[in-house]
Amino acid sequence: MIAGYGSKPVFQYKFRPLIQDRRAPDGGFCVILYENRILSFSTYDVNGAFIDELCFSLPGRVIQCFYGLLRNAMSWLGATPCDLRGTDMAPYASSFAFDGYDPIRIWGINELLLQPSGSEAGFFTRHLLVLFEDVATLFAESGINLTLDGFTWDPARINPFRKSQLYSSGQQGVI
Repeated sequence: MIAGYGSKPVFQYKFRPLIQDRRAPDGGFCVILYENRILSFSTYDVNGAFIDELCFSLPGRVIQCFYGLLRNAMSWLGATPCDLRGTDMAPYASSFAFDGYDPIRIWGINELLLQPSGSEAGFFTRHLLVLFEDVATLFAESGINLTLDGFTWDPARINPFRKSQLYSSGQQGVI
């Protein structure tokens, strides 16, 4: 299978700051896991324009474990509202997409986590956060650190590449 956009995305997380810090203007980032085990990390400027993309090749078990997490979430994930809002003054917005399910946008996740667990917003926000943390733990096993508002990697455990490097090196991305 060729690495890149020819493969189906199975997980996507987008982070977008809504309140800009003058010291570090930031347009957010997007992480996409493709079915061929390539993880893409893209950054954006404050206007939402694409800045850069790095890719990571993850071990084969990542996809198998990811689908196990989705199977465990089947009972509630399909019923999750596609738009959850905590407050109009949220510092950032998040978007979650899981293979086979509609994307879920959340404004003010920290405020939503304070909602009673019996409320619709509280119930789904907590479940979504746990699923996100489980996916992040799966990535952490390979040296990737994904949080709601950040993305880093351990260069001693995993190294990024650019899709253009993969194709120009003559490799076909068979992983």
